[in-house]
Amino acid sequence: MVLKRILATIVILIATIGFLANAGGIASIWVARRPARDTVTKLSTFVNSKLGIVQRGLARINARLDESRQALARINNETSKLGDRIDQNSPLLTELVSATRDELAPKIAETGAQATALRDAVISINATLETLDRLAFINVPTLGDELSTVSERIDAAKSDVEKLRNAIEEAKTAAAANLVTALTARTMNIDNRLAQTKSTAVEFQTTLEQKQKRVADLSRTVLRAINLVVVSLTALLAAGAVGQVLLICVCWNYVRSGRCRDRYALSPT
Repeated sequence: MVLKRILATIVILIATIGFLANAGGIASIWVARRPARDTVTKLSTFVNSKLGIVQRGLARINARLDESRQALARINNETSKLGDRIDQNSPLLTELVSATRDELAPKIAETGAQATALRDAVISINATLETLDRLAFINVPTLGDELSTVSERIDAAKSDVEKLRNAIEEAKTAAAANLVTALTARTMNIDNRLAQTKSTAVEFQTTLEQKQKRVADLSRTVLRAINLVVVSLTALLAAGAVGQVLLICVCWNYVRSGRCRDRYALSPT
């Protein structure tokens, strides 16, 4: 009898330790829940804010591309006014040089600078997406290198604009055969590059919109998963704690009276 009571006391101590461990586990789970949710929310907000910055930057690039094409259209219009016989001191040539050097070239250069700045933002976004990919059950592909294509096409357009300006400058100093045809061909080539660049930028904007939606949906899914894990573990640990409390009560009753079911024994008739 004494040995059994000693064993019951040991069981009580072990059950008490288990109960405290379960209680501490429940508390730890709920304490860890907030930082986990805050981290997911912070990453999601950061990525979507960066994606928004890139989208606004692409909108500015598209606006500059439209302005560049409008300036190019004006140059084409002035070019069409040139006749077969061009005076080297023609004011039309001076206007073409001015429009190319002071209007078209700066707009394209500014567009190129904006595209380069956006590439840095995309690199930062991709680094964050790679961090998200390391989390379990998360797969968010990184952004492509479309801005490199945009930058390359803008650089090619800058080179073509420089060639256009040189061709006009040469016409001011020496007679040039088929000048109108040559200038028109160059402006058409520049316009094609700008149109292709805008097409790539618009496609990339669509990709960014889809990425923003996916990140937002993923964030909500992860937050729900965190809540589900927390509630499930809490229920599991709580059930264990309840069982341990019952075990403690039974063993304590045995230690006091020597019988596990004294409280439920039938009274003698």
